[in-house]
Amino acid sequence: MMDFKTMETAALEERRAAIITEMETEGADLDALKDEARAILEEIENRRAEAKEKAEVREKVANGSGEVIKTFDEEKNTMTVEERKTEMIDALAEYIKGRATSEQRAMLLTTDATGGTVKVSNIVDDFIWTDWDKSPILSRIRKVYVQGNYSVGYEASATGAVKHTEGGNAPTEETLTLAYINFVAQYYKKWIRVSDRVLALKGQAFMDYLFDEFGHQLAVALENAVVAEIAASSLSAKVTNPIDNTAAMAGFAALSDEAANPVVIISKTNYAAIMNARATTGAKIEDPFNGFEVLFNNTVAGMLVGDLDGVIANFPEGEDFKFIVDETSLAEQDLVKIVGKILCDIHLVRPNGFAVVSAS
Repeated sequence: MMDFKTMETAALEERRAAIITEMETEGADLDALKDEARAILEEIENRRAEAKEKAEVREKVANGSGEVIKTFDEEKNTMTVEERKTEMIDALAEYIKGRATSEQRAMLLTTDATGGTVKVSNIVDDFIWTDWDKSPILSRIRKVYVQGNYSVGYEASATGAVKHTEGGNAPTEETLTLAYINFVAQYYKKWIRVSDRVLALKGQAFMDYLFDEFGHQLAVALENAVVAEIAASSLSAKVTNPIDNTAAMAGFAALSDEAANPVVIISKTNYAAIMNARATTGAKIEDPFNGFEVLFNNTVAGMLVGDLDGVIANFPEGEDFKFIVDETSLAEQDLVKIVGKILCDIHLVRPNGFAVVSAS
């Protein structure tokens, strides 16, 4: 196929007319000719759109409606990926403050950059998930993004499968009972007061400050919500056992077959007590947790044993948390209020996917 970008528009029109004639020729490759005609038409339309845009710019300049500036499309083609990312971080910082210019808002809707691609979502993720990915609990649960409220069904009870001999009586039809978990998302929030001096920070410095404050704390709140849901869920098995070197296996014994990759979630205080008791009593147990990976959360009262794949978190508005910047409420104190929030609901959806082990 010809390189249409190097051809004059008149030559493109001539070739387009010739294709129509060639289509009438016996044995013509109609598919190839159609593809060529389509490519020519696309090139012609692109040129018309570009010419129209340039004409509009010239008209604005002629009428004195604005100064001549380099357009974003022209400028972005001279930028490296790192330069482009820096520009977008600056734009994102001003957007969060509510101070973004029209050019910055347009930049956030554009993804191309010389030598690669930069997306706003990737930039935000770089900040947010630095802390969130450090949580071995949050990184293991399943995430969905269903807008509004929704329900997840699970098998509350069912007749098991049976062995059937050919020619024998048909097995009894199963009795299946379904139940549902309803997800109703709520906001997890944190707000801080910052000085005008902090709000004046530019680009990377402002984003680092903001996400250091919010990213870690909101990740902690969601992690605590996961363990609280497991502890309170009616789908968790409840096991009474001393929180000692027998607790992990007591919890494991109560798990369903679907809990394929169990972990232990325990506070550092209880973990230390178990390890210290093992050391002082000389118990001949190499690993009190029987090879299970141990995850720490200091809000756990006893011990949680189970598979985090059975936990679902729904983010109706996506995982990127939102900001509200209020410069008026505390203006007399030269302070600015910033609220960070994320909409989420978390539930255990697997019966006996976890066991809650407590001493009483």
